[in-house]
Amino acid sequence: MKATQSTINDFFALTGTIFSIPVYQRNYTWEEENCEKLLQDIVSISQNKKTHFMGSITYILHLIDDEKSLRPLQEFVIIDGQQRITTLMLLLKAIETKIQNEGIKKEIDGLLNLSGQRLRLKPIKSDKEAFDLVMQNRSHELQGVSHIRNNYRFFTKELDKYLEKGYRIEEIYGAFLRLKIVAIGLELGEDDPQVVFESINATGVQLKGLDLIRNYLMMGENSDRQKHLYDTYWVPLENWLGEKDLNDFIKTYLRIYFEDRFKEEEREVYYTLKAHHRDNFPDDIQGLMSDMREYGRIYQIFLDRDHYFLGRGDPQQLANLRLRIKDLMKIKFGVAKPFILRCARDFEEGKLDYENFHEILQILTSYYVRRSVCGDSSALNKFLYPLYRQLGENVSADALKRYLGKSVGQTAFPNDDKIKAAFLVRNAYSTNYVCKFILLEIEKLSNAEPPREENLEVEHFYPKTPTQEWRDRVGDYFTFEQDYLNNFGNLTLSGQNQKLSNKSYEAKIALMEEYSSLHLNDYFINNTHSWG
Repeated sequence: MKATQSTINDFFALTGTIFSIPVYQRNYTWEEENCEKLLQDIVSISQNKKTHFMGSITYILHLIDDEKSLRPLQEFVIIDGQQRITTLMLLLKAIETKIQNEGIKKEIDGLLNLSGQRLRLKPIKSDKEAFDLVMQNRSHELQGVSHIRNNYRFFTKELDKYLEKGYRIEEIYGAFLRLKIVAIGLELGEDDPQVVFESINATGVQLKGLDLIRNYLMMGENSDRQKHLYDTYWVPLENWLGEKDLNDFIKTYLRIYFEDRFKEEEREVYYTLKAHHRDNFPDDIQGLMSDMREYGRIYQIFLDRDHYFLGRGDPQQLANLRLRIKDLMKIKFGVAKPFILRCARDFEEGKLDYENFHEILQILTSYYVRRSVCGDSSALNKFLYPLYRQLGENVSADALKRYLGKSVGQTAFPNDDKIKAAFLVRNAYSTNYVCKFILLEIEKLSNAEPPREENLEVEHFYPKTPTQEWRDRVGDYFTFEQDYLNNFGNLTLSGQNQKLSNKSYEAKIALMEEYSSLHLNDYFINNTHSWG
């Protein structure tokens, strides 16, 4: 690591040097008030010949081949100070437009550009068009919102105001050149950029989860290599999953390798990914990102999006697998995701056939629903996360059944007798999503074309807030409400919850007869004289 106090003039004038903003960085976001404060500080020192400290700029040094020169270029990949360096370039360009002296104009051109009109600053892709047009005096061609254009225009207008007040542009330019920075250069092989970055990040506005991980994966590479990794591996993940689901995916992905051995706080996930890189993909960031991309592509099966397993053909089989996975998501069996991802990848690679994969998904659904009915669906992470490893090399439906059959206590597979007993007393409404799933499955037994389930909600027949008329009907209403209000016998499905609500017994039956096509409700309609 080399830290050097420098003026902006010396830093920008470095021979054969370009400044690259890493491709994974977020857009330029400096606001007008930040620009106003910077310009005020510069104008202030233009009158007294003092200097002003701008802070530090940290970069990783790479040497890259230059087609137009026999000598390699120095590329400073900026890991801290991207916003400041972009703003300074915009201000310098604004100053250049006010300068009349051709000699000074040429000098500024040398700070903004390398020979051959190659811009010295290389922004990220989403900022590049705006920055290039500003540097070409074509900012008027920009469409839409752009902080780069807006701040450049702000600088030009503010400079006009200062000039009208009698300030000289040459003095403002001189003050700009006297701005002080500390340039911190890191060299690969000698310094660990990630350690330095973590130290910087800990003292400022800390980056969040995904930003920290994205930085880690690509920070040590030059700009061309970063672009390749970003476009090939990271962008597909963002496109497939979006920010929220990408966060969830990374946790699920790490569970494949680390099972229950980490907590899901952002920092913990970040450090676990670093450990995963070190332990499972040493010195192979591309291998790690390729592995993440493959699992990320498969992860779409949990999001109910179009997805086709590579090299696995039968459309009907794939549709069936999607339905079984959708069932698991309906009942919120998220802790099974790492195991299912491993099975799905085995299926893609031909290690697990369709029949076994389909039955495994059915077994998992049955297991979770049964445990939920019996009131034991929590604390399954320590059981599910290591499941793939516990089954050994022979991952199959039979192996899963044998393993679950041996489970005892909190992880045991409830038998039919336990289910029957639980049905009589279980507060089914407390796990509404499992309750809805069970009621739908009951409906499907007698109704080949049940209504669209997204339009249905779980409805209490005897209301949650009953009138006295309802209470009179059941007699000992206190006991009834304690023991039966939320069990399966008092629950049904309806798309008319608002209409049914606290209607009287007779009105509720009439509405069910008129609007409901569910066979499930025949139980209430056909037992009008005996219910209660």
